Amino acid sequence: MPGESRPGRTKWILLAVLSFVWGSSFILMKHGLYQGGEPALSPLQLASARLFIAWLVLLPLLFRYASMFRPHWRPLLGTALLGNGIPAFLFAFAQSRIDSSLAGMLNSLSPLFTLLVGVAVFGVRLKAVNLLGVLLGLAGALGTIAFGHRAGPAAWNVFALLPILGTICYGISGNIVKHRLYMLPATAVAALAISIVGPLGLAGIVATGLPHTLATSPRAWHALGYVAILAVFGTGMALILWNQLIKLTSAVWAASVTYIMPVVAIGWGVLDGEAVLPMQLLMVGVILLGVYLVNKGTQAAG
Repeated sequence: MPGESRPGRTKWILLAVLSFVWGSSFILMKHGLYQGGEPALSPLQLASARLFIAWLVLLPLLFRYASMFRPHWRPLLGTALLGNGIPAFLFAFAQSRIDSSLAGMLNSLSPLFTLLVGVAVFGVRLKAVNLLGVLLGLAGALGTIAFGHRAGPAAWNVFALLPILGTICYGISGNIVKHRLYMLPATAVAALAISIVGPLGLAGIVATGLPHTLATSPRAWHALGYVAILAVFGTGMALILWNQLIKLTSAVWAASVTYIMPVVAIGWGVLDGEAVLPMQLLMVGVILLGVYLVNKGTQAAG
């Protein structure tokens, strides 16, 4: 964008990268749970392995930032559980019973809950243009999948509530990072937070018998490969980029990444031979307009 500052360009780059990485996470979870249409890993095994592998990736950073944990342990615990631990299990269980596209659609509620939590708990000022951008982005995200989603009402079941609970967790976590951990480097927040839930992932691996599953099921190894990609990029590296994006902008603007994730899902569909409908392209335009308005609201608030 002409005349835009380097931080301004950086936030758009981060938004694009995170949109691609997290937009691909749902298909990775699907292949982690099922191989060839047959169950491969259980939701507990998938979520546990995801957290543990992500912890291994960021573990070297823990030694650098360990001294920062004690004075900030409360908000770090909050963002660890609500931004990493609990949602990993909620989405894994959800995708064992609902389509990945539906999970992605429901994940688009994150900016709305981020805004509501910010206003209700953290004293964030609500601006009309900000709210309009959130609502437009939400409408575009819902429309993007709705116009290409062929599943009937049966796709909506109690498991569809789990991603909604996950987005509430994300909304609280994003505000914690923005308002309680803004003084820490993004890499420190990511490493310290994942180090809280990473050991829980190891405990889950043992408790769910993942080693035995890998030893007895060839499908499990293929599934674990998808989980490893998800953990390294979708959790480990993305956490650092996410925290940096929050620091550069606002928690609400950073959460707008979930509006662009359905666009990535369409791209995967095209590569897989699926058709893109004109209404889906229209909804993509609505999404981008919503992100732009949320950005304008953030600038006005700054």
